[in-house]
Parts: sequence; structure tokens; C-alpha cells
Amino acid sequence: MRYTQEPSRNSLTPQIHRLAETLGRQGAINQAIAEADPLGADETFLRLPGLNEHKDTEGIREALQQVVTRAQSLPELNFIHCSSAIRDISMLGGSLVRFGIEPSDSVPDFSEALMVFSAYVAAQIPRDSFIDYTSRNPVNSRERTFTSLPQEKIFIDGLRRGMAALDSCLENVMIACAYPFSSKEFAANFRSATDSFQIMIDSIVRVKRGITPEVFTHQIRPFFEPFRVGDRAYSAPSGAEMPILNIDQIIWGADCEDELYTTYFRANMIRLPAIYQEISQTFTGQKSLITLLKDRLASGMPFSYEEHMSIQMLHHLLTRMYSFRMPHYRVAEDNVILRQQEYGEDQEVKGSSGFGLVETKYVLDQTIKCRQITSQALSFCK
Repeated sequence: MRYTQEPSRNSLTPQIHRLAETLGRQGAINQAIAEADPLGADETFLRLPGLNEHKDTEGIREALQQVVTRAQSLPELNFIHCSSAIRDISMLGGSLVRFGIEPSDSVPDFSEALMVFSAYVAAQIPRDSFIDYTSRNPVNSRERTFTSLPQEKIFIDGLRRGMAALDSCLENVMIACAYPFSSKEFAANFRSATDSFQIMIDSIVRVKRGITPEVFTHQIRPFFEPFRVGDRAYSAPSGAEMPILNIDQIIWGADCEDELYTTYFRANMIRLPAIYQEISQTFTGQKSLITLLKDRLASGMPFSYEEHMSIQMLHHLLTRMYSFRMPHYRVAEDNVILRQQEYGEDQEVKGSSGFGLVETKYVLDQTIKCRQITSQALSFCK
């Protein structure tokens, strides 16, 4: 008797292919947003690093006031222009918060502009996200940075490349899910996903080598603090807002009910563009790939050659993910230690997302546990 993937997953095949096609267009959308300058802010962002370095809060406030005023007289609203405006207004707002000034208190209509644009693009959080600072950030002379440090440019460029690689990885993982483990297509797509994830690792390694914990903690991180929009404070962009959230969900998180994970997942998923949220909704409640593999192991039936290859490719991707997550955890740990040394060891240190080392360690541990299960399955294959 040949084991097959359960009917509920197979019934998602048309939707999975549709979502994969939509995700494949995300890069072009991000590029269009990066190229847009509806508020005429290019010149402002050439000056912003200098304003920040001189702590010229009045100059920053005036620059923010100018773009907010222009935002009120845009000739038309469309997705690209609204998304670009959110990016630019939020980065200027983040610069004021860096110096302890709430932009909504000092710039009239700041909150209203962000709420209008966010409503138009159906964003659940009325401020910028990690994808705005990376994938939707212009390149070369138009690049938006808080500082003139070359390290910040390394940071943005590395993460921009990493995000593109994650999109490709996620697309292949999704397409693989349209097939059972016993299909050659499953193995082939996971092989491609692993190749894409390696690009993500290479990009992050470059960031790690180019930026010391001291530079990140003291020069870049302070620009990523919450600010108020209306009567509520919203957290700043965070590296937790990556499509790796979707990849985790498909591999092991879709049927995970741990409160720590579900809280972390939901809080960061709503910061991602709509396509990632739709992918998330599609897989929520489905059996994860690891659950399917555990069910397959429990059946006691021998694995076919095709199943063996599929499990091996899944194992390879998990190995790449571990290779990313372990040093990432060490970097986060180094930054926490540095901040505790300076501000007191009893101080709770969290990232710009509002989450800390506990969540970072959790997803690392889940990756390790998944690799143990794929290792067990490969041993059974032999």
C-alpha cells in the first residue's frame, strides 16, 4: 500500500499555486515602491543622516512637517505611492523618537497621514515595517538611512538580499506542499528552496562580519523605537518580520499551539504585506510537514526512494536554517549582554519588536527538534 498525503492538503493545490504566483510578483511591487518618491523626499533623506548626527531635532521636525504637508495634497492615492509615503514619514518619525520626541506631539497631522495611507493599503499597523527599511528602500544615492555609517548601508543591503532569497525559498516550499513526499516534485522544490536559503545565510554573514555589536547597539538600534499614532504606540520594524515566519509555519508551526509561539507569530505576521498573511491563513490549522512525517514514521511502512529523497531535501533546508539561526541567536545574545553591562544586568532587554531572547531561542530549538525528526526518518530509510 502506498502512503499518500492526506486529502485536505491535496485540496489546497490550486490555492497554493495561486499564492505562489502572487508571491512571485512581490519583488516587482517592492521595486516599484522603492523607486517611488510621491512626497518629494529624496533631498530630505540626503540631509537626514547629518541632521541626526548633529542632533538637529528642529531640522528633523521641519523636514517631517514638510512631507506630512505634501502628503495632504497628493493628486491621487494608489498602493505604490501610499506604501512609499508610509516608509518616508515613518523613518523621519523614527529619527525624532531617537531623541525622545514623539512625532505626533510635534507635527500636526502626522498620525492622520499614517492612518489614511495605512488604511488605503490595508495595513494592520499604521507605520513602517522591516520590509520598508529593506526591500522597499531605494538603492544607491536615493537610499534612506538614519546615519552616514557605511555599516548601515551594509546592514540594509544584506537584509535586502536576504529578504529576496527568503521569498524565493518560501515560493518553492509552498509549491512542494502541493505534492506528497513520494513525489519527485517535492524533493526538487525543496532542493531549490535550500539553494535560496543559502543566499540568505551568505547575506547575513556579511552583515555579521561588517557590523559589531557596539555599532549596531549604539548607532543603528536607537532609531528603532515605538512611536504613537493616534492614542496608541506601535513598535518599530524588527528582523522578526521576515517570510521565514511562513517557512517555519509550513514546516512545523501550522499545528503548533504553544502560546509563546502563537503570540510571537501573530504579532509579527501582521507586520508583513498581505500576501504573507494570506499564505499564513491558508496553512493555519493544516498538518505541518513535520507532523505528516511523524505520521508517516508511525505507519511503519518502508520508505520509497522518492520519499527518501524528499526527506533528505527537507533535512538539508532545516540544516541551512539552523546554520542561520544559531549565529543569529549568538548575535542577539551579544547585543543583550552589551546592553545589560551598560544599563544593569537586572534590566529586561528586548528587540525593537518587543520580543527578546526567549522567542529567538524557541524558534532555534524548534529547528533543532525538526532536524532530529528528519534524521530519525533518514536512519529509518537506510
